[in-house]
Amino acid sequence: KSTKLIWEKPDSWVATKGSSMRLASFSVPYSGSFGDLSVIQLGGTGGGLESNVNRWRRQLNLEPISLVEIEKNIIKKEGRLGPYSIKQIINEKIDSAFLCAIIPTGSFTIFVKLSLKPKGIIEVKDDFIAFCSSLNIPK
Repeated sequence: KSTKLIWEKPDSWVATKGSSMRLASFSVPYSGSFGDLSVIQLGGTGGGLESNVNRWRRQLNLEPISLVEIEKNIIKKEGRLGPYSIKQIINEKIDSAFLCAIIPTGSFTIFVKLSLKPKGIIEVKDDFIAFCSSLNIPK
């Protein structure tokens, strides 16, 4: 069963109809294009950091990397649900990138993934972090 989540999103983001896996989907505008943002929830650790980052890397045609490598470039943030991690994964060759957040809550983990072109990251990163930090479970 899925938990109800609440959040604050930037005004420019438009809610879209995502797949059944998604708790929420948004179209995120940046320089003449749109990114696709998804919010999903998985039980426990959702497979952990390494398996998720490498799954995302494979989606961008990149080779898997070790946990040590992954942790070198993790951005640590603090949100309403506690500490969480942000990871940027970029493949310039195919002009694609993901901005991902992994937000553990104890009983489950929330994954936020924004798929966009690498040039868009700098434009949307602050909004992405603000959104991820605002995620909360209503009391």
